[in-house]
Amino acid sequence: MVKSAFHELGFNNADELVTKSQLIRFVAGEIRKRGLTQVVAGEILGLDQPNVSALMNEKISRFSVERLMDFSAKLGFSVTIHIEGNGIEFDVPVQSAA
Repeated sequence: MVKSAFHELGFNNADELVTKSQLIRFVAGEIRKRGLTQVVAGEILGLDQPNVSALMNEKISRFSVERLMDFSAKLGFSVTIHIEGNGIEFDVPVQSAA
């Protein structure tokens, strides 16, 4: 994995923070791309307006990786974990598109 600002700053959970950052950017970007209001986004994702605001402002401490994957699925995307190494490669479906 490429070193991130989280790694450079010495965060113990830097890999998790990078994953959360990428996922929250994706979800917030998709909401913006679709032109959804925070009210409509909240209805789709099952969030109240303050939490949609936190999502749109990329407050990564408020959301787990699992929850962000669930939001991606609620927006219509399939989520899969890809595992590879030592000659093994496989995908684990996590969430099907809503």
